[in-house]
Amino acid sequence: MSKLGAVSAEIQEFIDTKLSSKFWRLNNLYTIKDKDGKERILKLNHSQTKVLQKFRHNKKIILKSRQQGISTLYLAYNLDECIFTPGYEAGIQSYGQKEADKLVDRAELMWDRFPKEILAMISLSIQKNNSTGMFFSNGSVLKIGNFRGDTLQSLHVSELAKIVKKSPEKAKELKTGAFQAVSVKNKITIESTAEGASGLFYDIWTRAERLQRAGIKLSPLDFEAIFLPWYDDPDCNLYHEQTVGESQQKYFSTLESEIGIKLENSQKWWYVAKEDELGEDMKREYPSTPEEAFLQSIEGAYYGKEYKKLVIKENLYDSNLKVHHSFDLGMNDTFTIGLFQIHPDGKPKIIGEFGDNGNGLEYYRDILTAIANKYGFTYGQTYVPHDIKVKELIAGKTRWDALRELGFDTVLVKKHKIMDGIEATREFLREVEIDPSCNMILSSIQNYRKKYDDRYKVFLDAPVHDEYSHYADMIRYMAMGCKYSPITDIYVQSSYNKSNSFGIDIVGYDV
Repeated sequence: MSKLGAVSAEIQEFIDTKLSSKFWRLNNLYTIKDKDGKERILKLNHSQTKVLQKFRHNKKIILKSRQQGISTLYLAYNLDECIFTPGYEAGIQSYGQKEADKLVDRAELMWDRFPKEILAMISLSIQKNNSTGMFFSNGSVLKIGNFRGDTLQSLHVSELAKIVKKSPEKAKELKTGAFQAVSVKNKITIESTAEGASGLFYDIWTRAERLQRAGIKLSPLDFEAIFLPWYDDPDCNLYHEQTVGESQQKYFSTLESEIGIKLENSQKWWYVAKEDELGEDMKREYPSTPEEAFLQSIEGAYYGKEYKKLVIKENLYDSNLKVHHSFDLGMNDTFTIGLFQIHPDGKPKIIGEFGDNGNGLEYYRDILTAIANKYGFTYGQTYVPHDIKVKELIAGKTRWDALRELGFDTVLVKKHKIMDGIEATREFLREVEIDPSCNMILSSIQNYRKKYDDRYKVFLDAPVHDEYSHYADMIRYMAMGCKYSPITDIYVQSSYNKSNSFGIDIVGYDV
């Protein structure tokens, strides 16, 4: 807090007993608008208090149900640091311009309604307030937006999972820019509802939760996992009796038994009413467990049921087994590659992915060779679509010919109707295990969906062509290949030269 000159005994007592306490300041000095649009002084709720007082690690990742007030908490928290700590630089990132504008409005409300007598006491004013941030006379600054090149003492990221889904480039910028702008000993807080079991938020959460389960002491670079379920939120009560169905009663009983809680009738009634409103989105928006949070149903998704039960595991690679490929060969479109192994029990395990566009086949050969050199892979066979033999790469040569000349041991996938391939893929997904690093494969399984006819309000048995469809096609070829042309040569031979994946030597690659 800013140093003060000589003050009266009464003011000194106020400073010592109240103003010096951050918890008191957050409960008494900052004005917000409540859900009814009325201005009131912020009083920290159960979840806000829990996050602030129970969890002390500087880097936190918070998986939450809706409307827990965490973004409001950290907006007030960082503004408070700027007001009472000279030279403090804090940043807040939201998932869209509309949401960022709301944060700016809320920060300005907190500042405009801040007690003027306290500002006079600490001799603080605002020097500049524009799109780049709020700049204070004590040298502090609160920024909402882009932080590359800045050095921050605190960064809060609101709804990271939505940022990942809506704007992958912004998520990448956060990871390589804003996160790096915060020194090892300073604060990063990430909070979000879940948007499926893939992406940057899911990756950070998974690692944090794994460290927590193992009881490993966190380093300054590690994130502390904090889960805020709906039943911990006092607002999740309804004092109006609802009919609790048999399946819902069974769900509540299982929840109470597995987690060791006792749900009040008012909580059950609230859940029943809210589930009736949200349907399949209930567990994502108001999860009881982290596992529920990452379940997502995409309307019209071909593999919605399979995605919910999909086995996602780390460390699937077995150095005793060959690594095979499945290709979706875009001509002027995305070229996608899935890397997988077949285990002795016949179960496939997908261990990697790659996608790009606008390059020749030699480029993808070189990329795969570089990957083999880096990770010690021994390549086996490559599933390719049936029409590869009829589409010409150049006059007189098909892509089948070109791939064979480049050293690929290609296997032609049986010609099939798309819907037959989708059904085979459903069977395949019930057997396969996938490494969580395969973000686009997981997202595509989750998001590959039917076209929707706005005029008749029905889904059509034809897939949407988007960024997910390329990877979904590649997975379909993998599924059809494994079903009708199963790979039996699965083991690495001891005499194999790992630096010579396609009968050529590539030197200097690092991917």
